[in-house]
This record gives sequence, structure tokens and C-alpha cells, in this order.
Amino acid sequence: MHALGFWLWSFLAAPEPVPERLVAQAPEVIVDYMLDSLSEVPDAFPTAVRAEYVAKLGAPDTVHAICEQYRAAAGLDYQHDEADRGKRRIQCRVLALWSHAGPVASWYEPLEVWRAWADQVDGRPIAAGHFLPEEAPDETTRQLLAFLT
Repeated sequence: MHALGFWLWSFLAAPEPVPERLVAQAPEVIVDYMLDSLSEVPDAFPTAVRAEYVAKLGAPDTVHAICEQYRAAAGLDYQHDEADRGKRRIQCRVLALWSHAGPVASWYEPLEVWRAWADQVDGRPIAAGHFLPEEAPDETTRQLLAFLT
């Protein structure tokens, strides 16, 4: 189940040009599947918003940059995290928000994960899918404002 819950991470981190070429062939398929499978709010992404996502995923340079971000997370970023583990800590306050029913809530204790890296961690699950600002804008805003004030 872990692989299915995080399919996007491994797919986009695959070596160039595999994900870039596949996404370029049908960006609308990727967008619709991603938005529909990761969202709990059916109308969170109206047609115009979906079209904008498709347009961005239709731009080769944009898709390449997205894939490079995922490749870095799987490689260089991971190596940096491992080098810092137990030696360096995040010095500022951290706010962690996550979906109440997604893989993060099911598989992890998010606050404990972040407390391994930072001394001051606040946060909670939000009643939404993966896209907190789009699916639960009022609650996300409340949490951010409370954290920032």
C-alpha cells in the first residue's frame, strides 16, 4: 500500500526522460487522476483550475523542473537529511498540517516525525484530502493565522 499511496514520488523521481515523456503524452490524465484520487472535496478543482494545471504540465521545462525536484528529494535531499540527522535541528517554530485521512495520518505520527527535527512543533490534521488550502481554505487559514500570531 505504501507504493500506491506515494506513487507520484517514485514516478516523478524516475530517471530522465521517462516521466517527462509520459506526462507530456497525456498531462490531463495525470492531472485528473492526481486531483481526483488525492482530494476529498469533489468541487475543489473547477474546470478552469484543472485546465491551468494541464497547461503547466504541458510545458516541457516545467515538467522537467518538477521531476528534478522529486529526484532531489529521493537523492541529494535524502543524503543531506541523513547527514544532519541527530546533529542539526530546525531552530524556528514549525507548523505541521496534514490530511486527517491520508497516508501521512495513517502511517505516521506527524508531530513526532517533526519533533525529531525541531524543538517547537505545533500542528494537527485537517478535515481534507491532500490539498489543504483548496479543500479546507478556512481551516487552513485559521491554523496559519493562529501560528503566525
